[in-house]
Amino acid sequence: MRKVIFYTSIALVSFFSCRKPTEKLIPTVPLEPVLTFESLNKSNVKAFGDSLVFTVSYTDGDGDLGDFNSDSLSLYLMDTRSASLYERYHIAPSVPANVKVAIQGQLRIVLDHTILLNSSSASETSVFKIKVKDRAGHWSNLVSSPTITIKP
Repeated sequence: MRKVIFYTSIALVSFFSCRKPTEKLIPTVPLEPVLTFESLNKSNVKAFGDSLVFTVSYTDGDGDLGDFNSDSLSLYLMDTRSASLYERYHIAPSVPANVKVAIQGQLRIVLDHTILLNSSSASETSVFKIKVKDRAGHWSNLVSSPTITIKP
């Protein structure tokens, strides 16, 4: 009987000592891109003269943000003054094709110039909205810039 207890004890100790240590839980990152507005280089610009630089942070749960085709324009920068005032940009991928891994980083978006919709206006204000689409067709949330004043 002692041999049975001894061998059972050895087996149980061996079994429990071979378990992997408990790993820290990593927060789940959604498959859809998630944007956070970070910064804007200036809040007052001269129409047709000054550039605006927007910085947004992103996370993407499966790493399919960006496209290998440079003609694919998946970042949208929209001027809220008019539905026809928007720019589209290419985002280069940050991981190889067919790799599924959560990613995070920052995007720097440069708008070369702004315009005045009413040329006789002393100034106009606008807010810019930014969104991205990943290769699977998932849209991110929409983030907004602070108010920008555009002067002639």
